[in-house]
Amino acid sequence: MHKRIVFLYCAMVTLAMTLILRVWQLSFSEDLTQAATSQSSYSVEICRTRGAIYDCNGQRMTETQSHVVAAISPSAEAMQTVAANLKGSQRSAVLQLLREGKPFLCNLGRQRLYGEGIRCFDVYERYGSEPLAPHLIGYLDGSGIGVSGLEQAFEQELRAAGEQVVLRYGVDIQQKPLESVTAEQSGSAEPPKAGLVLTLDKDIQQLCQVIGRQMLDKGAIVVMDVDSGQLKAVVSLPTFDPDDLTSALNDEEKPFFNRAFAAYNVGSSFKLAVAAAALEQGISPDFSVNCVGGVEIAGRMIYCHHRAGHGETDMERALEQSCNPYFIALGREIGDASILTMAEHMGFGRGSDFAEGLSASAGNLPKAAASPLELANLSFGQGELLATPLQIAAMVSSIANGGYQVEAQLLLGWTEDGSVPQAAEQAKERILSERTAKRLQHDMIQVVEEGSGTNAKPSVGGAGGKTASAQTGRYTEEEEIVHAWFAGFYPADEPRYSIVVLAEGMESGGTYAAPVFRRICEQIAVLEQERQ
Repeated sequence: MHKRIVFLYCAMVTLAMTLILRVWQLSFSEDLTQAATSQSSYSVEICRTRGAIYDCNGQRMTETQSHVVAAISPSAEAMQTVAANLKGSQRSAVLQLLREGKPFLCNLGRQRLYGEGIRCFDVYERYGSEPLAPHLIGYLDGSGIGVSGLEQAFEQELRAAGEQVVLRYGVDIQQKPLESVTAEQSGSAEPPKAGLVLTLDKDIQQLCQVIGRQMLDKGAIVVMDVDSGQLKAVVSLPTFDPDDLTSALNDEEKPFFNRAFAAYNVGSSFKLAVAAAALEQGISPDFSVNCVGGVEIAGRMIYCHHRAGHGETDMERALEQSCNPYFIALGREIGDASILTMAEHMGFGRGSDFAEGLSASAGNLPKAAASPLELANLSFGQGELLATPLQIAAMVSSIANGGYQVEAQLLLGWTEDGSVPQAAEQAKERILSERTAKRLQHDMIQVVEEGSGTNAKPSVGGAGGKTASAQTGRYTEEEEIVHAWFAGFYPADEPRYSIVVLAEGMESGGTYAAPVFRRICEQIAVLEQERQ
């Protein structure tokens, strides 16, 4: 009997110790702690911040505007404050939420409310009312995840740089906020400093977007630094609002389509590459052709835009007046291999990959001209040749910078503190002699001063350029679709920018694209004056 009592006692002690140990373990369980915390608190997410996107000067291109969000906890004073300061349907909706007895958020715009149970936060909008470079930056889905452009390509980095901003209210057993307990905040609503730095210049991007919306229905604008190839502005029109994607989805003009990175028929802009190839082959700029308004090639008549003809025409006058028969003769003189090699050096036929999912088309550079007719078409930029506004800008840059090849650049790097990383040095490859580059600069200036591009002449600084009206071989209601181009450099002396304007579906580069170029040059001049 004694042994049984001792055994029973030991068993009961062991069981009791086991239960005590288990309770002690449970008291430190993370799951139970979280459950207890969740049952005794109520959380409201104010916002979730995200890594910034900067321009080349360290200016923010995202989070440039903010609005006030109020976190309101039900109380008599909060109800009085709301009743006194809000109006209409917003007032009714907020009062109803107050009656439900749980904390909630209220978007106040620019207004602020003060009172017990009310905390206001400045919440920054990712894009704002005038989104910058949406075709490059992209947009977020409903859960705040990047699904397009740089937002998608750098989703992990941009998301990790931000944080969730939450208010936690202590609540009683009925889940009503405890007025005696101050809500705890985790995270800061201030935009983080870490982020992605682009080559774009925010101010130039902004002025190009404004001018583009005013003067172009469909098309593109590209501004490039002629020495580095850094893109300073990239505009595609029509554009879209990242905060209103539904409207863009239903728009038949395809606003999501990035026309600046897409390939088009280029027309007479390509005459610059043909002229460069000829000069590099030793052809004199005095080489002349008698333009009578057209030329017959393989039984087919190819006309000059000036049907009466330009008469005896040398290279300067041919570029100035955009004479097709001259360049057909020049192409026949140097052959397709020379033209295509020069075009390849200038960047035609080669795409640009800036980030995963963000690239520009390679266009189409024929491998050879299979017939005299194909060579003739290639010589003035028609036929199978396709190129992007980006590639046209690179061609102009190689002329404007004295003959060096450039590749388009968009990313400068990542910053942790908002400082601008130094651009990586790029090896310079000469593709034109300085003499050829200077000759073409002179001829392009003449195009603006006295030729087909006089509508592109800015009021200050001068410029050089080339007009183009590119036939597409596509028709609407029996009329051929023609794209209008103007490609040039600014200012005339010591050029800094190559600027390309594409007016999609318009007939004349000199009429529709050149004035856009002029406005951009003039606004850049104003901007640079303000920065001094």
